[in-house]
Amino acid sequence: MKNKRFSNFFYDYIQPILTNKKSLIGLIIFSFFILMATIGPLVVPLNMNSNFAERYQKPSLKHPFGTDYFGVDIFQQIVHGSRSVISLTLLASLFAVIIGTIFGVARGYIEGIAGKILDAIITVFLVIPSFPALLILAAIFTNAKLNAVEIALLVAIWLWAPLAKQISAQVLTVKSKEFIEASRMLNMGLGYILFSDIAKLLIPYIFINFVTQIKSAMEFSIGLMFLGLAKFDPTHWGIMLNYALYQAGALYTPKGFHYPFFIILNIVLLIYGGILLAQGIEEVFNPKLRGHE
Repeated sequence: MKNKRFSNFFYDYIQPILTNKKSLIGLIIFSFFILMATIGPLVVPLNMNSNFAERYQKPSLKHPFGTDYFGVDIFQQIVHGSRSVISLTLLASLFAVIIGTIFGVARGYIEGIAGKILDAIITVFLVIPSFPALLILAAIFTNAKLNAVEIALLVAIWLWAPLAKQISAQVLTVKSKEFIEASRMLNMGLGYILFSDIAKLLIPYIFINFVTQIKSAMEFSIGLMFLGLAKFDPTHWGIMLNYALYQAGALYTPKGFHYPFFIILNIVLLIYGGILLAQGIEEVFNPKLRGHE
């Protein structure tokens, strides 16, 4: 029975993702960075001791990405920093999906004044511009030394509303189904109807949005770290980029051009992988998009 369930899951979900070019390429890129974050720090040692004699060394076999202003190996920092970047991004995406799903399912099912209040809350978070909010958060929490979970929650606050709006629309289309009416007649309770009958129908849709959220969560979290929010982590890519552009002034030094370049390259690759994975998965599971292939 378990083998049959696994087989059905593989053919229904995994195989379509692997056969779509976009999702496959995105999965390969994202898997590479996952391996970098999990296994990389165990394989690549990190030496943060300054060595000004090797300042701004060009990429070589000894230093694949060259060295920074302090003579520290950039490749080592990127490998070790990938762990905090990936974990923060996935946590923020997960929190955003959980909050968005709860509010979206509740808003789609609950009517009356309570439903209007939920809709107003969602709308407020939809219209708040994210970048000014980012600056305000950075100003408020600069000295707070927040941990990864707290930062992920802050990022999720600005990401959940669009998902909640979309899920509420999906719930409106299914809440009048016969099995929902049957649960009501059996007095199964609001919680059971919302999160057993309705939410389970939205699992593929929620999964798609979780992957889609990765790009936004990554940009937001790196931006927050770039602005100095949270506990200081010298290997986090956002902080590394801050040092490269502002503290070390690498852009004004021809020898230091590679310093921000490799940081930005890894950020762009990771975001690009997330975009491809999200687009591919949406093409696989969205009938409207699949019909245009």
